[in-house]
Amino acid sequence: MQMGMTRGLIAGFALALLVGCGPAQEPDANKSIVFQGNADELIVPKAAPEANIANVAEVAEPAVNLAPDGLSLVLPTGATRHMTFGMPRDVTTRAIAAALGGPIEEGDNQECGAGALSFASFRGGLGLYFDGGKFVGWDLDGRDGGRFATAAGVGIGSTRKQLESATAIRIEDSTLGVEFSAGDLSGLLSARDPDGEVTNLWAGTTCIAR
Repeated sequence: MQMGMTRGLIAGFALALLVGCGPAQEPDANKSIVFQGNADELIVPKAAPEANIANVAEVAEPAVNLAPDGLSLVLPTGATRHMTFGMPRDVTTRAIAAALGGPIEEGDNQECGAGALSFASFRGGLGLYFDGGKFVGWDLDGRDGGRFATAAGVGIGSTRKQLESATAIRIEDSTLGVEFSAGDLSGLLSARDPDGEVTNLWAGTTCIAR
């Protein structure tokens, strides 16, 4: 009887060892990983797919806003840095490049109405102008479908009705077309009617050919 009990205990112990040595359970891929120790519990969320990471990086990039006296760089934190006309060229160019990448073209234009100006063109149809190493103006065309806008929401594709609801404007027919001005901000409309859309915007000293 005692021998039988001993054999039973040995068998039970062996079975427990076999169960304990079985394959470890795979962690649930949908759950966060939890580390515990002497410090408070630390939860590390599951890594996002690469596509989501790319989207987050895109959202986190600084954004460029248009202004009558320059350009504004809106940082992911919500802080805004304003590049006013008169700032050094290298400072302005580096700041815009942080949001849009480096210039796609740089050079000098000797045939501007205001005299010779240097320029730097960026993605999205945004051009910066410089005189004597200083930032003096910008212009914007319709490439990339109106990526940039003013703080009031005026951008490429805005209608005359939307424009007039945001600010007082003056409209005239010029050699460029249906031209409007709103203080120090200027641009072109596709038509005079309320549904006419903004096709170009500029401010400061530019190289708009008249």
